[in-house]
Amino acid sequence: MPMNNEKPKKRISKKCGDFPDKWEDWHFRLPEEKNQLRIIDLYRKSGCRSKSEFARARLLGESFKVITVDKSAIEYYRKLSSLTDEVHKIGVNYNQLVRILYTTERLQIFESILKEICCLTKELHDLQKQAVELTNEFRWR
Repeated sequence: MPMNNEKPKKRISKKCGDFPDKWEDWHFRLPEEKNQLRIIDLYRKSGCRSKSEFARARLLGESFKVITVDKSAIEYYRKLSSLTDEVHKIGVNYNQLVRILYTTERLQIFESILKEICCLTKELHDLQKQAVELTNEFRWR
């Protein structure tokens, strides 16, 4: 029973007839399996975070990205990633040596660090050559 002579609130229906300009949910079926599989495949390639985001983009004509993986390039990506990892490791060592170089005062340590930096620079140069050769080889396939 309402207090203070308040009228009880009416329950608002969510039917489309009550609110013709607003639809809460959309439900549809795809009876043919080939259409279901096609939409699932397009959704996976789209990169959308949810199925509803994918459906909105398709229905409203918005653009979205399509992510594809070239199966023939997997070996190239693996090799290039390993070269990148090696370059990163050498770069970390290089930075550490340069920091020591700026803080040291002994000539003997200074010379040995410079030799190590020269070796690391040569290794970096060789790795960059390998990456360029790998990329050129991949392009010519």
